[in-house]
Amino acid sequence: MSWRMPLPALAALALALGAAAPAAHALDCAQLATPIYQAVNPNSQANLLTRWSNEVDSARAKYGFADVRGEVFKAATAPGDGLLAVHRLYRPGSNDFVWITNPAEIASAVARYGYVDQGANFYAAAAPAACAQPVFRLLKGAMHRHATTEAERDALVAAGWRYEMVSFYAARRTSTPPPVASTKFSIAMIPDTQNEVQLLYPGSSGRRLNDWRIQMRNQWLVTQREPLKLAFVGHTGDLVNWGETEVPEAPQYTEHQYKVASAGMDVLGAAGIPYGIALGNHDTRAVCAGGSACPGQSAHANVRLSPLFNRYFDGKFTALAGRMTEGELQNHYSVFEAGGLKWLALVVEFMPRQEAVNWAREVIAAYPRHNVIVMTHAFLDGGGNVIGGNDGYGDKSPAYLWDTALKMYSNVKFVFSGHTGVQARRTLTGTNQNRVEAFNQTFHDNTTAPVRIVEIDTAAGGGRSYVVRPARYQSSGTVMVEQPAREYEAAFDGMSFVR
Repeated sequence: MSWRMPLPALAALALALGAAAPAAHALDCAQLATPIYQAVNPNSQANLLTRWSNEVDSARAKYGFADVRGEVFKAATAPGDGLLAVHRLYRPGSNDFVWITNPAEIASAVARYGYVDQGANFYAAAAPAACAQPVFRLLKGAMHRHATTEAERDALVAAGWRYEMVSFYAARRTSTPPPVASTKFSIAMIPDTQNEVQLLYPGSSGRRLNDWRIQMRNQWLVTQREPLKLAFVGHTGDLVNWGETEVPEAPQYTEHQYKVASAGMDVLGAAGIPYGIALGNHDTRAVCAGGSACPGQSAHANVRLSPLFNRYFDGKFTALAGRMTEGELQNHYSVFEAGGLKWLALVVEFMPRQEAVNWAREVIAAYPRHNVIVMTHAFLDGGGNVIGGNDGYGDKSPAYLWDTALKMYSNVKFVFSGHTGVQARRTLTGTNQNRVEAFNQTFHDNTTAPVRIVEIDTAAGGGRSYVVRPARYQSSGTVMVEQPAREYEAAFDGMSFVR
């Protein structure tokens, strides 16, 4: 609540009066039988508790309460021995909800701070009991939050919330809360695979549809899913070489590269591993047969055209949560949870247009409680420097994307790219003094299936990155290397992850 006289006055009043004074009669635990559901708006941090699951559905669809927690405790729907009426109060302007049991605190919130008393929402125990656990109340800026476990309370305090009090006591939810998630996990980043899927020359049969080059890497990732605790796989672009271009000499091969690439990436999809792909310039109509710009055509216009990519991959990004343009995938984002935290994998188009930079800012700002992984085809050059140009036919440079968007948000943690050089790494510092680890992986290899692994430990604030090559080409046939050697290994630390 953004009052000129801050909320601590209200909290002090509640503490002085007693937020949940003991009732005169013993509690009948059977009364606490109605599920109470919780949802949080990740943008405003508004918190909703309700007896009605359809209210959660409506709040999610209409008002942005996208973080749905499900049932968090049980309460009563009518007065009874040992129970207190829990009133729901709403403050227009800040859109804050808070649940209060003390009549004097309710009157103060209404009279002094502009809250609207929406009446008794449910009834909860006034004092602790074998069947009743504390529900904690916290405050951050203009918003209240209610937490149902000490671990959740402590995590919110660590994230800047101020603990106020026990609001009331309620029965534990029916299901046992999930165990605390491991803080360690990994992601994988696939470099440019254009040489793994290309036609050898226009009109040739080229790679087989089940070619081992792109499939073996993904098969290895599937086998290592558990050992690596692999949560997400990204591809930093140039999936194909000139897959969007017609082959007049052999029209049957016009879509051949996308067929090979799609079959290779389907290995991940079949295993249920979420993935996303940042489009490179070779994945668009800017590149013609042979891998060069299309003569007599506008590369600037064509680099935004990727109908075959959209057709082959729309619906395959299982963690997809949004995109800039309906039906297109040059700018999209996925969300997942790993290491006990929330993550957002943001794909930004190659040498982005201004509207794509604006969109990226809006997405990052809309998910302040998610740690952001950015994937864009061009960002670091082979020497580890942020690229300052636009390749002559792009729009904004990677340096512009960094300076006007990515560096401004403390929840941006990683940037991955390819396009040029072999591989590189650079540690950047955002406007809020947050560390951002940037990696380039390009390689342009077609025999060893290189892939970057990034191991992350959210508790330690760091991790390790390295490249492995899980395929070995030999005259008798290609074999998978189960435990490939690590290359370009580097540790990183000093990162503060959003919780």
